[in-house]
Amino acid sequence: MAGRIAVVDDANAFLRWEDRRTIHVERLVHRSIQVMLFDTQGRLVVQRRHRDKQTHPSTWDLSCAGHVEESDYPAGPDDDLDRVYAEVAAREVEEELGVTPQLVELGHFPPEPGVHYEQIRLFRGTSDGPFTLQPDEVEELTHLAPADFDAFAAREPVTEALRYFVRWARANGVWT
Repeated sequence: MAGRIAVVDDANAFLRWEDRRTIHVERLVHRSIQVMLFDTQGRLVVQRRHRDKQTHPSTWDLSCAGHVEESDYPAGPDDDLDRVYAEVAAREVEEELGVTPQLVELGHFPPEPGVHYEQIRLFRGTSDGPFTLQPDEVEELTHLAPADFDAFAAREPVTEALRYFVRWARANGVWT
C-alpha cells in the first residue's frame, strides 16, 4: 500500500498529508520526480503507463516517474529535499525499470497549467538495460531518437508532461 503524499504550496513548502487518490482527484500540488533515461546511442527511453493507472493509463510518458511519499522524509517533510528527491528518483528507476544508472538532477519544475500540478525534480541517466519492467506500472518501453519523437507523438497517445519535458530538453541542449 502506498504511503501518504505531501500537499505543498507554490514555494514547495509542506501543507498537509493526503492519500494518492485525493491528490489526483482534487489535483493538489505535490512532490514528484521524473527521469529522462537515455541509451548510449542517445535515444530517449519512454514507457507506456500501465492500463490500470489512475492517471494517463496506456499513455506514453517519460522513462520513469514517481511520488515522494511520507516514508521518504526521515527528518521531516521540508528537510533535506535535494537528498529526498534524489533517493526517490533512484528508487523509482530501479522499481519501474530494473536498472540503477547514475542520475544527475536537471532542474526543478513548479506546476505548469495544462501540463502537471506537481513540484517536479527532473533527473537524467543513461542505461542500455537490460530492463525489467514493474508489471503494475509499465506495460512496455521504446527508445526514440530526437528526430523520431514528433512523428511518434503524432500517432501515439503521449502525456503532456512528456511533450513538455521533450521541448525543454531540446531547448536546453539535453536531447538534440
